[in-house]
Amino acid sequence: MMDAITWLLVIVKFTALGLGGVVTLLAYRAYERTQFAGLRYFAIGLFIITVGTVLVGVFHHFLHVELTMGMLLESSIICVGFGVMVVGLYGQ
Repeated sequence: MMDAITWLLVIVKFTALGLGGVVTLLAYRAYERTQFAGLRYFAIGLFIITVGTVLVGVFHHFLHVELTMGMLLESSIICVGFGVMVVGLYGQ
């Protein structure tokens, strides 16, 4: 049984997933309009970051990974997402 804080965390994580998905979609649509490759990488990076924000909960609750290990994995995925964004925006 989940307590109130856990339910609130689930709600916030799914809200972040939804909002991140919308921003990712908007960035991809901007890429389609402009054909600026940097925006494509920006959208990919946002997608990676959005998924990464939810994974710590998935790792912890469903795969029984320790919370600190889940946070390390989440942070690593977020770093990869930011790296893709930086390479895409500065490398183009």
